[in-house]
Amino acid sequence: MNKVSNDDALTLVAVGALVPIVASLAHEALGHGVGCAIDGGRITLLTFLVFRCAGAGPIADGGGPVGAFVVGCVALAILAAGKPRSAVLKLFLLTLGGMALLWVWAQMVREAIDGSDDWGHVAADLAWPARWHLIACAIGVIGYVVTVRVIGRMAGPLTGGHPMRLLIPYLVATASAVALGALWHGARAGSALDGLLSFGVAPLGYLLALRRPTRGADVAGTIERNIVLLSCVAVLWTLFALTIARGVGRLA
Repeated sequence: MNKVSNDDALTLVAVGALVPIVASLAHEALGHGVGCAIDGGRITLLTFLVFRCAGAGPIADGGGPVGAFVVGCVALAILAAGKPRSAVLKLFLLTLGGMALLWVWAQMVREAIDGSDDWGHVAADLAWPARWHLIACAIGVIGYVVTVRVIGRMAGPLTGGHPMRLLIPYLVATASAVALGALWHGARAGSALDGLLSFGVAPLGYLLALRRPTRGADVAGTIERNIVLLSCVAVLWTLFALTIARGVGRLA
C-alpha cells in the first residue's frame, strides 16, 4: 500500500490552515511593519491583508512583498538543504514557500499593469519613470515561472505523484484566507475577495506540481496525526482570527 494514501487528513488540513497565517505575518507584520518602523512611521491598522502606516515611505510600501519573498525563499532553502526529516514539516515548507512566492510574483505583475498597491506606491514615492511597469511585469513573470519549476522539482519526492498531499493544503489555505479576510469589519467582502485572489488565484501555478513524477526518488514518509500540532494550529488560528484578522490599531 502506498504510504501517501495513508496520510492523516486532519494534519493536511492543519498545514493548509497555517500557511496563510504565516504568509500574512511575513507580508503585513514583518514586511510592512518593519518597513514602517524604518521609515519612522506609526502602524495605524494591521489586519490579515490590510496594513496602514502613518508617515509611510517607500520602505514601508515595498516592505510587504519583500517580507513575503524572504520568508518564502527561506522556507524553500531549508527544504532544499534537506534539513527537515519530518514529512509534515517538508510539506509545510513547500506549501508556504511556493504559495508565498507565487503570491509575490503575481502581485508584482498585477501592480505593474494597474500601478496600484505596494509597488505602485513605491513607484509614486520614488518617481520611477513609466518603464517601471514593463520591467516589474517582466520580473514578476520570470519569477513566477522559475518558482513553479522549483516547487515542481521539490514536490516529486514529497508527493510521489499523488495530488491530495498538495491539493488538500492548497484548498484549505484558500478557504482559510477567505474566512480570515472576511473577519475585518472594515470591508468584509473586499478583504475576503483579496484572500481568494492572494491564496487561491495567485498561486494557481502551485497546482502544476500535483502530478510531478518522482523519477525513482523515495517518497517522503506517511504524514501521521500529531495531536500537539493540531492543537497548536487550532489555537493559533483562533487567536489570529480574534485579533489581527479583525483588525488592530487606531483605525481598527
